[in-house]
Amino acid sequence: MLNVVIYSLKALLTGLWVLAILGLLSLSPLPADYQLYAFTLAGAALLVHFIEFFSMKAKFKKQSGLAMNFLQTMLWGFGYWLPILKRSKK
Repeated sequence: MLNVVIYSLKALLTGLWVLAILGLLSLSPLPADYQLYAFTLAGAALLVHFIEFFSMKAKFKKQSGLAMNFLQTMLWGFGYWLPILKRSKK
């Protein structure tokens, strides 16, 4: 069940990032009124993901590639690091 939630979250976040990037390029399929909501939601998600990364940074030090951990946390948030923590506890 958790995998379904994580994959759904990743799909939704991918859609949000695509809408935000298309909006920055003025290619958004959304009307201008809704594009503001997409930017606001993307900004809030980015802020939360920054907080997540810095709170989980100590856990990532055990792994190599801190830059890749940063990038994936910025994209997926807990959808990236939660499965890693579950595997490390087993």
